[in-house]
Amino acid sequence: MLLRDDAYHRFKERLFAGALQPGQFVSQRELADLVGVSEGPMREALKRLEAEALVRLIPQRGIQITDINVAFIRDAFGLRVALETAAVRNFVRVASDAEVDALDQCFQALKQQIEQTRDPSLLDQALEADIKLHYRFIDSMDNKLLAEVYRVNDDKVRLIRQNRRFTFDRVLPAIDEHAAIIRQIRGRNTAGAVAALERHLDISLRRSLGIEDPLP
Repeated sequence: MLLRDDAYHRFKERLFAGALQPGQFVSQRELADLVGVSEGPMREALKRLEAEALVRLIPQRGIQITDINVAFIRDAFGLRVALETAAVRNFVRVASDAEVDALDQCFQALKQQIEQTRDPSLLDQALEADIKLHYRFIDSMDNKLLAEVYRVNDDKVRLIRQNRRFTFDRVLPAIDEHAAIIRQIRGRNTAGAVAALERHLDISLRRSLGIEDPLP
């Protein structure tokens, strides 16, 4: 792995671990020390990180970790909706019955475990299943350019999500939302799958914006 790529990945690890806060200013030297690389590779990595809108390089001020504001959240979710609705339309067409059944069983098993034990480790399992399902929709497109755009945007969604972690109050409704999407896919109802996905993403958007009142 090239040193700049190592610096890039290390930066994201530290960012998503909460070592860097949205809106925070740091110097290149401070950032290199935090990430554990020399300044040269860090400088090269910052070009890519700025292109992906995870940082801003501001003359005379330093490096700003991207700020999480309403516009940032709406833009990230707007792109997510555009990509995922196209992907789920394709997934309805190409997914095998066996794959759809396996996805449904995964979420139903998680729901049953959570209802029975409320083990905190299940929250991480539920989040992992959530992420894998959405990536499976994207992967079904078999389009490397689209997948890369989604990955870059998903880093922004992941950063947004850090302030709104899964809780037991949220995880069961989220599982039901995914089950509703899967149910429409099983019935090969494209419009229904898109509608269920859009509702799920809209709830996630509203939650990220701090709007907790339920949708009608």
